[in-house]
Amino acid sequence: MSRNRYAVLLLVALALALWLAGRYVDRTTAALCSELQAACTLAETGRLPQAQQAYDCIIARAADASGTLGLLVRRNLIDQMNQTLSVLPRCAEGENLADLTIETARACCQLQQIRQSFFGCF
Repeated sequence: MSRNRYAVLLLVALALALWLAGRYVDRTTAALCSELQAACTLAETGRLPQAQQAYDCIIARAADASGTLGLLVRRNLIDQMNQTLSVLPRCAEGENLADLTIETARACCQLQQIRQSFFGCF
């Protein structure tokens, strides 16, 4: 094959990799935000044990995704998100529901920042 064909194949492979990475970032951040909002709704409707379980699952999912996301976006954004997520189960107790709503909104904003950090490069 000629050099031009290799260059074209390389560009196609790179474009495919970027597209797949974008889909991963978009789907992961959207799913985590949706799950956060559902967990917050559980707490607001008085189902605190279920909300705490949901937050624990979200934290585990975010921790699993952090390694891959860390390859695609700035690590400090991931660390900030994980730090915010870590306080949510404690906020899902009866007297902290206002804090829980605020911290859930903060986590969703941080997820949006992660998404924009990836797509803002293009």
